[in-house]
Amino acid sequence: MHHLGRTVIGFVAVAALLFSVVGCGDDIESARDFVAAKYSRATSLDQANDGRAYTAALAPAAVGSAIAAASQPLDNRRVGDRTYLQYRNDIITVAPHGTGSMILVDQYGNGYRRHQPTVSGFGWPSQPPGSEYRGQSGK
Repeated sequence: MHHLGRTVIGFVAVAALLFSVVGCGDDIESARDFVAAKYSRATSLDQANDGRAYTAALAPAAVGSAIAAASQPLDNRRVGDRTYLQYRNDIITVAPHGTGSMILVDQYGNGYRRHQPTVSGFGWPSQPPGSEYRGQSGK
């Protein structure tokens, strides 16, 4: 029984290590890396304030689903033919472009300002989730 206990503890330790290396799936770097690796960089479509554009041959709904599956967003909303993905540090939007899609990767604050009329309606905060910003200082 003692050997079994050490085996179980060892398994749990290995599983915890793997989980910490792989993460929860909501790391924006993995979403950025996924977009950069999977889709075509389109510098001519870049937007003001460092909005990095990419293109894809698939429809926006399919592209948004693929990105969300690769890196779990905090929130995933579709409005019409556009997909909005909220991450801790970034907002990724997927919109129609020709017969495919344009993916725009923004740092959170820039993405919020760019898409404010839409994302504020989702209840997304104007500052990155988990940032030190807490609105009015009450404490």
